[in-house]
Amino acid sequence: MGLFSRKKTEESPAAAPEDAAGDDATLDAPAESPTPDAAAEVVPSIGISVQAFRGVGAEAGPEVSLPDPDAGQAKTSAPATASAAPQVPALPAERKLPLAPVLPPEQTETVVGMKDNVLLREALKELTEGASNEQLLGVLRQTLQGHLYLRVHGDARAQISEGKPLSIAVARDGERSFMLAFSSAAAVRDSVAQETDPAATSAVAQPVTSVLQQVVAGEFTGLIVDNASAPHRVVFPTELLQKALEQTEPDLTVKTILAAPRQADSAVKAGEALASKRMWVAVNDGSGSGQVGIAEAQTADGKRFLQLFSHPLEVLALGRGDRPLPFGPEQLAKVLTSHSEMAGVIIDPAGPSLVVERDALAPVLVLAVDLGD
Repeated sequence: MGLFSRKKTEESPAAAPEDAAGDDATLDAPAESPTPDAAAEVVPSIGISVQAFRGVGAEAGPEVSLPDPDAGQAKTSAPATASAAPQVPALPAERKLPLAPVLPPEQTETVVGMKDNVLLREALKELTEGASNEQLLGVLRQTLQGHLYLRVHGDARAQISEGKPLSIAVARDGERSFMLAFSSAAAVRDSVAQETDPAATSAVAQPVTSVLQQVVAGEFTGLIVDNASAPHRVVFPTELLQKALEQTEPDLTVKTILAAPRQADSAVKAGEALASKRMWVAVNDGSGSGQVGIAEAQTADGKRFLQLFSHPLEVLALGRGDRPLPFGPEQLAKVLTSHSEMAGVIIDPAGPSLVVERDALAPVLVLAVDLGD
């Protein structure tokens, strides 16, 4: 868990971190880095209280209106086969989609000791006034990994140690209420700085799935991310978050691998995860014949890779008109064994992505042997 405290003071909110015990401290770094694993350790004991904040004095920013990720999944009239993979049409040059680099960006800490959710922060930077659905889709898909910061009234660490519910920051608009979440500790600090008479504030990092579950269970209207960072902020309606959660892997194993710096064993870890985690494929009737095919990618030297996706939103992000279709480990094993020329898979082509070649997919291929193929 990571937290910082802000006390009423005339000092700049951007002042350098100091020891929390000092009377003049405006911001203090946590004793521990707020990694998702550390945050997850305290999740079962955390409740929420939404009475501490009656609004934060900032407009919410654009609200997401996106396609239903479930649309079309039950409409395939023919079995999907890798051999029927359509050619992927080139996108118009003027269309700017919310793609990310192949490799994850370098990990940063805008407040010392508190790791940013860099992928989410960078996606938010792409937002402009009147953001397009494609841009908003880019933010939503990058939200579904790592951790988010929650702003807490008072000392979050003390509340947790005492078994009290956290007093989470909430923005209110009449009868509507929105939980506030942040991509970095600096974004929390900016939110506090907007207030004319800020109360003592701390921040706690929690896994994104935990935060979204709290929004859905708490009867909120939605979630506002980085409320003080106009125009780089966004509102996610609760209905959309609920749909996204239903199709999200609870422990985010695959997304965690993709979001982390590449290591020598990254592909091996991904291969192990694919042997037990449901993924998605992109299907389309590329020929108009009614035979549905699964999207592939080919390298310049002719190697073929099946495109896999960690979430339906990753399929929609490519903007090709493909439909996301659930794809379990056994189905992947059958495709790989039936098509020995397939060199492997590429996960989340919209980025960050990872190529996993056949030798790293041994745990998946074993499933086909167990099935008697």
